[in-house]
Amino acid sequence: MIKLLETYNNIITEGVKEKSAEALLSDIVKNSPWKGKAYIAGGYVRDEVMGLEPKDIDITVAAENGGIELATYIVKQLGIYKEGSNPVIYPKFGTAKITLRGIEYNNIDLSDMDIEFVMTRKERYTDNSRKPDVEYGTLQQDTERRDFTINSLLKDLTTGEIIDMTGMGKDDIKKGLIRTPLDPDIIFSEDPLRMLRAIRFSCKYKWNLPMFMIKALKKNADKLKNISVERIREELDKMLVSSIPDRAIRLLQITGLSQYIFPELDALIGMKQNKYHSYDAMTHTLQVLKQVPPTVIDRLSALFHDIGKVKANQVIGGEIHFYDHEDIGADMARDILFRLKYPNDIINAVYTCVKNHMRTKQWKDDISHISDKAIRKLKNEIGPNLNTLLNLIDADNKSHGGSNNIPNQVTNIKNRMQNIEMGGDKMVLPINGDDIMKILNIKPGVEVKNALEFIKDKWLENPGITREEAIYFLKQKYL
Repeated sequence: MIKLLETYNNIITEGVKEKSAEALLSDIVKNSPWKGKAYIAGGYVRDEVMGLEPKDIDITVAAENGGIELATYIVKQLGIYKEGSNPVIYPKFGTAKITLRGIEYNNIDLSDMDIEFVMTRKERYTDNSRKPDVEYGTLQQDTERRDFTINSLLKDLTTGEIIDMTGMGKDDIKKGLIRTPLDPDIIFSEDPLRMLRAIRFSCKYKWNLPMFMIKALKKNADKLKNISVERIREELDKMLVSSIPDRAIRLLQITGLSQYIFPELDALIGMKQNKYHSYDAMTHTLQVLKQVPPTVIDRLSALFHDIGKVKANQVIGGEIHFYDHEDIGADMARDILFRLKYPNDIINAVYTCVKNHMRTKQWKDDISHISDKAIRKLKNEIGPNLNTLLNLIDADNKSHGGSNNIPNQVTNIKNRMQNIEMGGDKMVLPINGDDIMKILNIKPGVEVKNALEFIKDKWLENPGITREEAIYFLKQKYL
């Protein structure tokens, strides 16, 4: 009971940490030379206006070098100043970060909270660079340089008043609009990553992108070439795990941004498919995408599961065929993800799922005719990616047209796996290669490999096979 209460109290504490930290900062600022000069900015204020739990406190200070000076002032007032580490200072950008280590306020432990401070500033970008030249600017200039109106709201730490300097932020939240404080050509030219953020926010909140924003995205799409693939990948991942990833991909393609991320995928748009499908290849892909769980690996596997049809598409005898598209697609997906600098574990998982997504297609909906050995072989060969593969197969099966829709297959596969002996998470053979060489009196080589494969096959038929049975089968076949 005590542990349950502790867990409950921790959950409550996590929910109010930011508000407690805000109250602490407000109390300090109200009684300091920074009164009326410090504001919470960005997502924290947006979320509060939307009725969401605010997080990630960022403080903007309307004074030259104000971010660094206020951060230093606060840690000294709290007695947690440590030269070089609290605050951590970035003089080139006029920013500082403090950690509230050891601080408790209103009975809430704030030790793990980091807060960033920055002076109000204006920025000047040089061509083909994301790193701006920064200088002190007015509060108005600082507000106008932000990406979207919904992120330009400020909260005065002295009075608690929420300030909408663009006159559009609050209204756009009510209307559900994503737009820029200034001409989008200016905003996107300064930082092209904002184009991906526009799509990501649109999908996150299910808000509209006005036509002038769509046109600006199209016009500036080529500027995405100046952004590192790591930053692009980070935004893509957030889009993919949203509740409407299909909309994100459509917007990337409509605006031409996809050409600078995965142009291979665009070749699926309008691609006619065979008799097993009701939709073109891209629409089918999006149907699958939105049905798999919201994890990066699940969504990437779905997004690229049919990418091989780009190269495998052929017409034979008047009928469309995509022979070996799963093998071709696995290689293409691997190349795309490597180009986007995904970690090897993600690349390998997606490769495995794309390569095997057709594996059970011939099993049909009712898999009662499929042997236990085939079920075990599937699990053993796919390994830790099995659940992701089954998620993909299930979504793909349910996205086929008419009588080719096989909605119960994966459920039946999972039921079989629960009801038959699967042999644990790993194949553990009762004899190994050394045993085989002694039993058959042979030297290392292909004969040992073949004999080992023979015993693996016996294990797949019966994971409970004993050492004695394995030796018997081995002698019966080879001696």
